[in-house]
Amino acid sequence: MEVELQRFHQRVEAFETEIAVAGMTAAERYDTLKLHDPYSEVPSALLHAGHVASYVVACGMVEPFEREQLTKPATYLVRVEGDCRYVDETGATVRFYLSNDPAAKGRHLQVRDHVRLAPNSVCFLTLAPEFRLPAYIGARFNLLIRDVYRGLLVGTGPLVDPGFSGRLSIPIHNFTSREYFISAGEGLVYFEFTKLSWSNDREERTPDWVPAPIHVQPPFPKSKARRRTIDDYLADATGGGPPASSLGSTLYAAEQQNTRTRRLITAIGIGGIVAAAGLVLTSWSLYSSAQQFTSAAQTELRQERQRSNERIEAIERRLKVAEQLPASGQTRVGGVRREQRVRRVTK
Repeated sequence: MEVELQRFHQRVEAFETEIAVAGMTAAERYDTLKLHDPYSEVPSALLHAGHVASYVVACGMVEPFEREQLTKPATYLVRVEGDCRYVDETGATVRFYLSNDPAAKGRHLQVRDHVRLAPNSVCFLTLAPEFRLPAYIGARFNLLIRDVYRGLLVGTGPLVDPGFSGRLSIPIHNFTSREYFISAGEGLVYFEFTKLSWSNDREERTPDWVPAPIHVQPPFPKSKARRRTIDDYLADATGGGPPASSLGSTLYAAEQQNTRTRRLITAIGIGGIVAAAGLVLTSWSLYSSAQQFTSAAQTELRQERQRSNERIEAIERRLKVAEQLPASGQTRVGGVRREQRVRRVTK
């Protein structure tokens, strides 16, 4: 059943108050219920927001838990704060602690309140809470829809397995030509929780301090309902217009350089073969920078290397043949005028 968001948060707050009476920490509640499902009547399925709040609080699944981050029917928004790692444009590894808490500066050597996601980069960020998943619940997460339309990607392949306990760090990929900034404490990913098929030990009872679960959920946010078209989503994400891929400009530059190189080799002949070979290698280097992004670019590069090698070998064969011609005054080889002196040898 749906209830308006304010009433939902009030119901969650009351649930937290009931749990607090037991006087147990989140870690203690987890140890008690990690192998015993306190809500066996809840079906094995994707949990709605009310059931998420019930399991999170009763089982100490997320610490700290912020009920204000439960604003949608089935997902929980998780903030970013903690260790950050990436390699910058110079190749240096950057390490710091991402936080807007003044006390963090006394606990960590390097503290910043934001991180820059450079074009064509990957950054590893840490999520703020500690997760403790009981044996009967798994989790998945994904970026805010805003960041999806920015062209960012998050590594979401693996399931956060039942039984996992600890902090989570995730890679954020920026394959676009734009830079983006993420602030400490900003909501970064939405988590969903799924209950496994599970059977409790019949001899174990649910503790008396566990309240009845919350069976209501908030509605879909009205603020998000106004987005109707792809342009609406892009306007929210980028201010208007789709982000450009950094790969496209790299491939285009490589192809342009390669075209100029082929023309130059044809024009200068043997006289400029060394310089032309250097330009070909430059073209190859540009193509190599694109290899890491697409197998299609790798195939094109190998083919172009083969064609360039064949052209260079053909020119070298022409030079060798020309050098073996008998001395006869003046000859032309590949567009290069060569003068030879003929000496008579007398006995």
